[in-house]
Amino acid sequence: MKTKYLMTVLVLGFCSLVFAESEGEKLFKSNKPMEAALFLEEEINNGTASSAAYNYLGLAYYQTGDYQKSVDAFAKGLKVPATNKKILSFNQGNSYYAMGDYDNAAKSYTLALSADPKFTQALLNRGNAYLMAQKYNETITDYEKFIIMEPNDIQRPKIEELLALLKQELVRQEEEARIMAEEAERLAEEERRMAEELARQKAEEERLEAERRAEEERLAEIKRQEEAERRRKLLEDVANSLQNTDSTNMTSGTEDLIDYDYESELD
Repeated sequence: MKTKYLMTVLVLGFCSLVFAESEGEKLFKSNKPMEAALFLEEEINNGTASSAAYNYLGLAYYQTGDYQKSVDAFAKGLKVPATNKKILSFNQGNSYYAMGDYDNAAKSYTLALSADPKFTQALLNRGNAYLMAQKYNETITDYEKFIIMEPNDIQRPKIEELLALLKQELVRQEEEARIMAEEAERLAEEERRMAEELARQKAEEERLEAERRAEEERLAEIKRQEEAERRRKLLEDVANSLQNTDSTNMTSGTEDLIDYDYESELD
């Protein structure tokens, strides 16, 4: 399939020539892509290259398997006036595709389609890029549009078969997504209930702990009061033991007797 696409590009590229063939272009046509790339790079750098040189250079790198340089060559050509932007974008998409960079491949094919909406090969290739990127809705859209635009294309039976498989896959994915959503909802509800139970358990533990501390404080207070009462009684007993109330130890308050120093008149 890639060979067919490449030959289409080459034919379109050759049709755009307006200058005499350069050495690099001759080498490319002689199926010497490595040598051609060296000459084409030099021709582009010294300003002697034709507008088609960027396309040849990108294709030369593509054929040698150096896809990144191929992409870069097409990108340079897209910035140069009077180059065939549609073909450069399409070829750049093929290089990106070969690199496995399907998102950028799709972007390049889209650019080519913006230049020519009837460029069905770019449409098909973009569908392929979407397929590899697992963007199945976009793939189906491009494939169905391609069949409408190219009803007699030799690849139609395969494309229609692939479309049927893709639609089945979408149905499967939708069902899988529904089941996953339900499972996620169930797990979320389960986690919510567990969180509520954990919160209840924590609150109960905190309540019991508060009651335990309150009881400890109550008992401690009772103990303090009993200890205070014990000390009070002890002090009272001590004080009472020091206070002697025996009558033999009582006094009138004066320690001396009255001394009479005059004689009695009865004498």
